[in-house]
Amino acid sequence: MQLTVPSLSRKASAGFAMLEALAALLILTAGAVGVLWWQQQATLRQQQQTYQFIAMALASDLADRMRINASQSALYAMHWGESRQTTQDCFANACSWTQLAQWDIAQWQQALRAQLPKGDASVYSLRGQTGWWAISVGWPANKISSNSTTCPAHMQCWNLWVRPQR
Repeated sequence: MQLTVPSLSRKASAGFAMLEALAALLILTAGAVGVLWWQQQATLRQQQQTYQFIAMALASDLADRMRINASQSALYAMHWGESRQTTQDCFANACSWTQLAQWDIAQWQQALRAQLPKGDASVYSLRGQTGWWAISVGWPANKISSNSTTCPAHMQCWNLWVRPQR
């Protein structure tokens, strides 16, 4: 008894090679899409870390301003979305402590708008903690809702607690 191996015709071989090439192309495409997705996620994380670093610096700056002008701490209070302007220039001219607080918050909000795109902030006294203030700086985040009572929905926040009294 003699065994024979069936051979594929040239047409069948060419069709099989084409199928192999398509499968390899599909696998290569899936790998490239995966690498691009990882790159996008890394870029988004890096952007969020940069925003957090900026928010930390801005909150620290405002806390220092509040410590310098501790007697006027209440004038630094503001709500989300609030904007303050002043015509006073405490850098060029002497100011009262009240004018300094108004100028500080206006200057600080300009820095917030310049350094943190679509950023916002809130400054409020902490309930039950006499003399303590919270500074919340927020920026847009890729999340559906906030799990914090101090941060608006669709924002990520950095919170700093400060006691400006001397």
